[in-house]
Amino acid sequence: MGTPQKRRAQKAGRKNTRRTAEKHKKYTIKGNAVIKANWDKRQTLAQNYKRLGLQTSLNGKAGGVEKLYPDPKPERMEEDEQEEKELTEEDIKRLERTLKPGEGLIQRDDEGNVIRVIVGRERTHDEILDEEPEPVEAKTDVVRQLEEQAKNVHKNIKYQSMYQQHWVAKLINKHGDDYKAMFWDKDLNQNQLTANQLKKKCAQFLKENPTFQPEQPQ
Repeated sequence: MGTPQKRRAQKAGRKNTRRTAEKHKKYTIKGNAVIKANWDKRQTLAQNYKRLGLQTSLNGKAGGVEKLYPDPKPERMEEDEQEEKELTEEDIKRLERTLKPGEGLIQRDDEGNVIRVIVGRERTHDEILDEEPEPVEAKTDVVRQLEEQAKNVHKNIKYQSMYQQHWVAKLINKHGDDYKAMFWDKDLNQNQLTANQLKKKCAQFLKENPTFQPEQPQ
């Protein structure tokens, strides 16, 4: 027979556990209107992001990725199309940036003679700061719409304070456009800004004060 509590539980059917409750939970997408309009509630977060051309994490995935279909094998090019492409100066510079110090690439001709050796070099701190990321072409319409939104966002322009302008004027009056000397100036460069950062500060100061004339050293 069973107790009255057990009989009521049998009539009620499946117990409403946490897992079953989360499946029936209704939620609303908040945030960006483009993502909200293209969101599919039947898919998981990872599936939605993959379909929209987005990433759930910038650091990559910790676990494995299930592959429903194997990656298609690249088609073999014909012999006439396998001619080596001539490297331009931009290609060589790009390869030097991608290679690590101590790594290198050897380019040979059809007879095996060495044409060029491209060696990676260690980049300076200023080069790393100045380097701009290469633009990546958007793969989905959602990403294109998000990029258009980002272009039209109002940018806050930062202006130098009176203290910063007074400090930059001291640097220019003392060192002119010698940014390495500004970098090694322990009295004025107490925050240890790099030469590239000091150059940007001076350029912004001169842009905001076009009539500024540096003092002539006595």
